[in-house]
Amino acid sequence: MSLSLYILPAAEDDLSEIGDYFDERDATLSHRFYEHFWKTARTLAASPNLGERCRFRNPKTKGMRVWQVYGFANYLVFCRPTGDALQILRVIHGARDYATLFNGK
Repeated sequence: MSLSLYILPAAEDDLSEIGDYFDERDATLSHRFYEHFWKTARTLAASPNLGERCRFRNPKTKGMRVWQVYGFANYLVFCRPTGDALQILRVIHGARDYATLFNGK
């Protein structure tokens, strides 16, 4: 049984920014990214223990995992299973300093 998906506001903002970035280059690329993101999110909801555990100092990141967006390996989904839901916390490019982002520095 799959968990319900809950996209946090920060992840919604991330998806909007990524979509805008791809839209400026090629609208079909933006559409393809969203399709692959949702495929990835559904897979994670069905198997919430997929991905590598994140080990950040910030206690708010406890239980967080990371997984690549299918077909867009440079984009990472940071998520956390909580009860009957999977929280999508952030969707960011892997070149970003996400350790600093999640540790609050």
